[in-house]
Amino acid sequence: MTSRARFAILLALLVFIDALFLQLLTTATEAGTLIGRLISLGAGLVAALILHRLVPAARDQARQPGFWPLVAIGLVLNYGVFAALASRAPHVQPLVHLGFSWACTLLFGGFGLYRIRRWRN
Repeated sequence: MTSRARFAILLALLVFIDALFLQLLTTATEAGTLIGRLISLGAGLVAALILHRLVPAARDQARQPGFWPLVAIGLVLNYGVFAALASRAPHVQPLVHLGFSWACTLLFGGFGLYRIRRWRN
């Protein structure tokens, strides 16, 4: 499996689990939106990390310098955008905020990966 396909599968799993858990937590429980978002993001990360361990990576892609700090900053950015949107527009569905926060994170991550690859070459 190529590294791009592997990354796309892991990312899709993370976003899907995140959205599913957020929807379940906001509709079926009394959890607040921001707490539910933290729990759903954590559940998505755990699922993606489990799949990351199960699916082998290519040898040259196993350790990319600068990738994990970019992921950590992207996740903080993701939650920050979600929290800002949820506090400013609580009448909008949380899944809309989630979609916009993931779009911002993907733009940030794409630009960051471009910069890392350009800097290494």
